Amino acid sequence: MKRYVALDTETTGKCDDGTPGDHRIIEVGCVEIMGRKITGRQLQLYVDPERPVDEEAAAIHGWTWEKLKGKPKFAEVADQIIDFIRGSELLIHNAKFDTSFLDKEWMLLNLPERTADMAHIVDTVALARRLVPGHQVNLDNLCSIFDIDASARTLHGALLDAQLLAEVYLAMTGGQGELSFADNAASTSHWIRPNGAKLPLMQVEEENELINRNEMLKLAQVHKVSDGDDGKTPTAGSDWAAGFEMPLLVKGEDEGKKDFKKRLNDEYQSMRDKLFTKEEQGILDNALKRDAAAHKHWVDRVLGLCEDDDPRSPKNKKKLLNEQPQITKA
Repeated sequence: MKRYVALDTETTGKCDDGTPGDHRIIEVGCVEIMGRKITGRQLQLYVDPERPVDEEAAAIHGWTWEKLKGKPKFAEVADQIIDFIRGSELLIHNAKFDTSFLDKEWMLLNLPERTADMAHIVDTVALARRLVPGHQVNLDNLCSIFDIDASARTLHGALLDAQLLAEVYLAMTGGQGELSFADNAASTSHWIRPNGAKLPLMQVEEENELINRNEMLKLAQVHKVSDGDDGKTPTAGSDWAAGFEMPLLVKGEDEGKKDFKKRLNDEYQSMRDKLFTKEEQGILDNALKRDAAAHKHWVDRVLGLCEDDDPRSPKNKKKLLNEQPQITKA
């Protein structure tokens, strides 16, 4: 079953050409859709942009830098955003705008990934132009077309707009199990918001939090954060959170690859013991084993080596041959 996430951002403003320039994100809103239903899992994060908010932007969403001071910096909440969107079909209205701001934040964090590496991006503006040709495709007009109540939208807000976008997407795609690109989209049935539906703030599952913390540890181990107090003993660590500091290991000139790999692994295990309880390590190991097995099964299936599922496998080819009717001479 595909997992969809409707996402929206609010920012301190934008350059004349629509690019971020020196502007930053101030709010991220995400809403999850699975099985063509809004599940109730959502994410809303306000961020201190570390710079003033343009008056034009403040008039749209109502936020100023003074109101945002004291909120977490983007680096402090980035892992929550990544956890929520990774692997999803990411629905964004005018995706170029929001992804450019998100990509700038990943770049500032020295993250090697961009939003398109984390999720498959669906620009719902382009989708709307295909499904409802001849109509204006801004969010307000789409809400009007599909009878979705947008009366709460007196000011723009990332979570509110993500909620409306999720409803527009479900209505616009006509209640089908998968996307329908029918020319007569207006004749399809409308998705109706259930009465009294509430969307509580999502809490990250323990297993996903442990997997994320483990990935941060691996990244921190090879990421230099300082030259050390003496200027000669470099320290590795994370730009996202404290607690991941450790000596930055460098392969010696006469050191073999296996020996260096063992030193890295020993340091990793030592940090793992420091950052995880024994119970957490057990949960993490089970999750990593399960994911590794699922990945191997997928690779084997793609390569035709998965004997239970793939008719091209040697075992199933032999079975098919044995099941062929035998021709006997009269």
